[in-house]
Amino acid sequence: MILSIEKEYLLSIIPGLVKGFKDNAFAASEKLEADYEAKLEVQARSGSASGRDTFPVVVDIYGAIVKHTSYDYIGTQSYGRYLRQLDAHPSVSAIILDINSGGGMVSGTAELAHIIKGIEKPIVAYTNGYMCSAAYWIAAACDKVVSSPFADVIGSIGTMLHTQDYSQLFEKWGAKIYEVYAPESSEKNKLWRDLVAGNDTLAKERLSELAKGFISSVQGYRADIKDDGRVFKGAVYTPKGALEVGLVDEIMSLETLINEI
Repeated sequence: MILSIEKEYLLSIIPGLVKGFKDNAFAASEKLEADYEAKLEVQARSGSASGRDTFPVVVDIYGAIVKHTSYDYIGTQSYGRYLRQLDAHPSVSAIILDINSGGGMVSGTAELAHIIKGIEKPIVAYTNGYMCSAAYWIAAACDKVVSSPFADVIGSIGTMLHTQDYSQLFEKWGAKIYEVYAPESSEKNKLWRDLVAGNDTLAKERLSELAKGFISSVQGYRADIKDDGRVFKGAVYTPKGALEVGLVDEIMSLETLINEI
């Protein structure tokens, strides 16, 4: 799987995923999305009950970025649908994306960023934790990016390939694996076959292509980012450092942002 994720964050979520698989504790995607939509509806009702004609809505983007809802993570396809609904809601004055994610899948991320760029209402990205890699790609498409002074790290603009070859383990268990390709299919799975054979040339070419697209997209969304020789090579920054290079526009609390927007 090709990822746009900060490795430190990836390692931090693996234990939870393993436990979830072991305990069969993951919620069904339908329930997960229904619960999420209910939270947004509660915000809408609260805003109306306060007597305000319009009000901002906070959309939580927590955990790994995935294309389709699964393993307790809301997918980018669903986020895109929610944001379009909020954009069309007559009582919603603005949208705040409260992000705490170290990134995730490349697939689906550019599409969500494109949707965000097309949102007509003010939309601001905020973090009090991680805003890295694919999560930063999403944030960059917003009108403004804001960080808490206590956020963890921001940035990690880049791509990586994280995969495993279990063939030797299967053979240890007594399983023999055979793969036969048609003569006409010499390019099929070539990246993987080369990688297993110790040749990562095609993998790096593919990663480079995706990284260039990622960087170009972020630069298009945020032309004021200062290239310090590190920011577009996957470096991460504290809130203060992120402000200095232009990854974020302001540092403040979520409460202050909600009151100001």
